[in-house]
Amino acid sequence: MNRERALELKVGIFVAIGLAMIGGFVLKFGRLGEGFKIYYDLTVRFKDASGLLKGSDILLSGAKIGRVSGGPRLLREGEGVAVPIRIYEYVKIPKGSQFTVGSSGLLGDRFVNVITPPGPAKEYLQKNAVVDGARPSGIDDLTHAGSQLIEELRGTVQNINGTFTRLNTEALSPEAMHDLRSSIDHLNETTTAFAESSKKLDGVVEKADAAMASAKKDADDLHGTIGEAHKTFSAATQLMREATNGNGLLASLIKDSDMARDLRALVANLRAHGVLFYRDSAAKVGPSPSPAKRRNSP
Repeated sequence: MNRERALELKVGIFVAIGLAMIGGFVLKFGRLGEGFKIYYDLTVRFKDASGLLKGSDILLSGAKIGRVSGGPRLLREGEGVAVPIRIYEYVKIPKGSQFTVGSSGLLGDRFVNVITPPGPAKEYLQKNAVVDGARPSGIDDLTHAGSQLIEELRGTVQNINGTFTRLNTEALSPEAMHDLRSSIDHLNETTTAFAESSKKLDGVVEKADAAMASAKKDADDLHGTIGEAHKTFSAATQLMREATNGNGLLASLIKDSDMARDLRALVANLRAHGVLFYRDSAAKVGPSPSPAKRRNSP
């Protein structure tokens, strides 16, 4: 008997421990444990809270901070719905935080996401406060936007079809194509004539280049001739200046009668005898008296 009782006691203790563990898991991971936590209530007004159900999670930076305590209730003003939520008492939400309805996936469960403002918090939301929420684009909004985009694309395609139809019936009619072909032929003729004119113009340009080169050479030669003439004129001017001042050979020939006489004798000897048979025969002939002296002789 004692052995049987000891076995029953061990089994009972084991069962009690198992039940306690199961109860702990239920309280820890199930929603039953949330009933033992302390909350404070808030009300969030959304323009559209479709898909948000009672018991949905309230998340702050991905961490659960509460739950939705009731389903959306239509506002009296008819401008949205009011959603009651419950926040853990130890979580303080700064004023100015944004409440949005999010989704865990394209077709996942809805939840309320809390986005706090940047910077340190100065004031926090009080119990039973009413705040305005927003709803980002979800799958329904994307579907609606896609439908509108498809309608716009359909209208654009219709406009393009109408444009091509008018183009085929008006711009690409047989008469228009004939006119276009004639215009292209005229354009080809004009291009050919322009090419021939360009060839002629090339010859004219080459001749003009040659003429310009010849004119440049003549101008250079003329410039050199003018330079030589300028040098000659300068030398003549210098010679005349020296003759005027009594300097140089020319002044001596003009002023010195003996030198002039010797020069005349040299020229007379060269004319009479040449260079090879040169003799000073002119020196024997005395100078002829001037007419003035013959008039004064008795």
